[in-house]
Amino acid sequence: MRTGGAWGMRLAVLACLTLGAVVPAAGQGPSRVVGRVYDAATGSPVALAELALGDLRATSASDGGFHFGSVPAGSRLLEVRRLGYTPWRGMVDVSPGLDREVSVALQPLAFRLDSLTVTAEPGGVAIGGGALARRGRDLGRALDGWEGVVVRRTGSGGPAAPQLRGGGPDEVLVLVDGFALNDPLTGRADLSTISTREVEQVTLLPGIQTARMGRRAVAGVLLVQTRNAPRPEGSGWIGSHGGGGARVAAMAGPLAMALTAERYASGFSYEVPEVRGGGEATRLNDGGSQYGVSARLDAPVALRLRATASDRGLPGTTTNPTPAARATDRTALLGARGGHRLRWHGSLQWLETRAADSAPPTGAGYDAYTHGTGVTGGVEYAMPLVTVAAEARGDRFGGDGVRPGASFTHLSLRASGAMHRGQRTVWSLAPVVRLDRWTGAATPKASLRVDAGVRRGGTSANLAIGSGVTPPVLADLLFREGVGVRLNPDLRPERVPWEIEAGVRREIGSGRGGVSLRGFYGRVSDLIVWAPDFRFIWSPHNFDVRRRGGELSLRLHPAAALRLDASAAYAAVTYDRPGGAQVQYRPRASYAASAAWSPGPWGLDLRWRRIGQRFPNAAGTNPRPPISLLDLAIERRLAPSLTARADARDLADAGAEFIAGYPTPGRTFTFSLEFTLP
Repeated sequence: MRTGGAWGMRLAVLACLTLGAVVPAAGQGPSRVVGRVYDAATGSPVALAELALGDLRATSASDGGFHFGSVPAGSRLLEVRRLGYTPWRGMVDVSPGLDREVSVALQPLAFRLDSLTVTAEPGGVAIGGGALARRGRDLGRALDGWEGVVVRRTGSGGPAAPQLRGGGPDEVLVLVDGFALNDPLTGRADLSTISTREVEQVTLLPGIQTARMGRRAVAGVLLVQTRNAPRPEGSGWIGSHGGGGARVAAMAGPLAMALTAERYASGFSYEVPEVRGGGEATRLNDGGSQYGVSARLDAPVALRLRATASDRGLPGTTTNPTPAARATDRTALLGARGGHRLRWHGSLQWLETRAADSAPPTGAGYDAYTHGTGVTGGVEYAMPLVTVAAEARGDRFGGDGVRPGASFTHLSLRASGAMHRGQRTVWSLAPVVRLDRWTGAATPKASLRVDAGVRRGGTSANLAIGSGVTPPVLADLLFREGVGVRLNPDLRPERVPWEIEAGVRREIGSGRGGVSLRGFYGRVSDLIVWAPDFRFIWSPHNFDVRRRGGELSLRLHPAAALRLDASAAYAAVTYDRPGGAQVQYRPRASYAASAAWSPGPWGLDLRWRRIGQRFPNAAGTNPRPPISLLDLAIERRLAPSLTARADARDLADAGAEFIAGYPTPGRTFTFSLEFTLP
C-alpha cells in the first residue's frame, strides 16, 4: 500500500508538471478580452461596431462577438462606436494569464447624420482626439500633412482651408457634428476655428462624395465629431511675434460649452522680391484676432451652436502691400436634430463681413459690407436596408458688394442602402443615388456612388465608383464686379462624370501598426478656376481636367510609448488637353512623417511634411518651390491636472509661401499651460 501510494503520488506530480507545461498558471502567459456588443433597447447583437482597447483594434461580428488577443495586464480604456448608437467607454481590468469577458450595451442614438460615420465606412480612415491634440492646437495645424491633407493658409492669420487629391479649398466638405463648417459665400472651411481639445475624432472620406454627403464634396469630406463629455479645462499660450491665446471649457449635465480667443503673429521678417528691390523687410498688417464659442446640448432634441468673430489684417502681396486694409468677419450657426426612425435636422446660419482700406496702393479707398442668412431643413427615414432623405436650403445676401435681391436655393433627394454579411469574412455594399436642383439649374442633377468592401482578419479592401455635381460657389455668382475682377454669369456647375478608386489596408500584429494604399482615377468637367486674362483682370472660368493618383500611409508602434507615421500622396490634376499643365496651386505631390514618444509624464512629437511645387498660372511656368516644414513639440505633465508644452513650428525657418507673395512667419515658438479638472 505504501509502495502504491508512492507511485500514485509520483503520477500526480508528473501529471501536474505535464499540465503546467501546457496550461499557464494564473498570473502567467497572455491575456484575452472577449465579449459581445448588443442593442440596449432590443437586446439584438450589433455587428460592425468599432472597438479600441488602447492601441488594439477589433470589429464585432454578425453575432456581436469580439475578442482581443495578447492584451497586456493593467487597466485599459475600451471604446466602442457604431453608426446610430451613442459611443460607449469603460475601463477594463486585465489580469495576467486570465481572460476578461465584457458585455457592451449600446444606446440607440436619437439622430446621427451620415457625417458621423467612422472607420466602418468603406474607404474611410480616422484619427482620434488625443493624437490630434499632440499635433496642434487647432484642426488646421493638426490635419496638415495627415493622410494627404494639405492645409492652405496665407500668412499667419488667414483662414486654414483643407485641400484633398489636388482639389481646391472649396471642394472639401467639412462637417462638424453633421453641420457644414464651409462658408456659404466662398465654399471654404476654416479649420483654425476648431480646437483639437473639443474633438473626439476626425474621419476622412476621400474622393467624390457629393452623392452621399452633399455639395462641395468634390475632392472629399472631413467628418468632425466633438467630444460627448468634455472635462472642464483651461489653457493659455504665448508665442513669437505677438501671438497668443486662451481657451476655457466647462460642462453642466448634458450642456457643454467652450470659449476661445487667439491673437495671430505679425511683424515678422520676409525676403523682399527682386522686383521690389530685394533684401529683407518686416511683414506688417498680417496678424489679427479671433474669438469663438461652441456649445452642445445632448437631449432628445440635440442642439449645436458655433459662433466666431475675427478681425484680420489684409496685408496684400509682398509686391503690392496694403498696410491699412482690414477685414472683420462674424459667423454663427445654430443647429438642431431629433427623431429615431424618422429623423429630422435643421439649422440657421448667419454671417457678415466687412473689408476696408482707407489708403490702398492703387485706386480710391473703400469700405464694403456684406451680410447673409441661410436656413436648412431636412428629414430622413431609415428602414432596415434602405434610407431615404430630403433636404432644402435657402440663402439670401445683401450689402455693398452684392447684387440686389441675391438669393440661392438648393433642394436634394437621396436614397441609400447598406448591406453587410459574414462573421470571419465581412463584406459590405453601400449604393446611394442623389438628385439636386438649385437656382439657375434647368433640370435636376443626378449623382451616384457605390462602395463595396471586404474585411477578413486584419486585412480590408474597398472598391468604389461614383459621379457627382456641385453648383458654383455663391461668391462667383451673387457678387458685383470690382477693380481687377470680373464675374462670369455663365459659369456651369462642376461635374465629375465618373471616378473610380480602390484601396487596401492591412493591420500589422496586435496593434503594432498598419499600412494602407489607395488609388484613384477620374475626370472633372467644368472645374471652376480663377485666372487672369491678357489685361490681368481675374475671372472664374470652367475647365475640363483629369484627376489621378494615390496615397500610401504607414503606421508603426515598435514600443508602447513610441508611434511612427509616414504618408505620401500623389495627385495629378491636369487640364484635359495635350500637354496640359497641373491646375493652379494644386500640389502634385506631398509627403509627411512623424514620430510621437510618450515615456511617463513626458511627451515628444516631431513632424515633417513636404508640399510639392505649385504653379501660379495655367501655363505650368514659374513654379513655386516645394515647401519643407519641420515642427517639434515637447510636453511635460507637471501634476495630474497640469501640463506644460513648448512648440517650435517651422524649426528650419523655411518661411515658405503656399501662395506667391504671401509669406509665413517662419520659425515660431509657443509655450502653453493646460489645466484640466478630474
